[in-house]
Amino acid sequence: MQTDKSQIDGQMIEGRLNAHREILISLLTSALLRPDSTLELLRGLEEEVMMRDGAEDPGLTPSAGIARGGEKSDEIRHILETAKARADALSRHAQAHKAAAETPS
Repeated sequence: MQTDKSQIDGQMIEGRLNAHREILISLLTSALLRPDSTLELLRGLEEEVMMRDGAEDPGLTPSAGIARGGEKSDEIRHILETAKARADALSRHAQAHKAAAETPS
């Protein structure tokens, strides 16, 4: 018999896996259709998060499907935030490296 805690943990894991699946499918589809479609991909993922965040009001006791959707949305948001932070850091590093290379010695 599953306890409430193990059921919640299972829902969290399933939601996170669904988020990873969604991102991988989106990445591969985008790469197959148009390699230059990165901005559209990011917008689509952000829309997925916004749609899930405002789409349903689960009330006090969300069903398993709604809970998994919330976990999926949370995971996509976390992945997007991490990717944006990494991209910003890499961009700053590249700019600093370029500026250092352009500075006469």
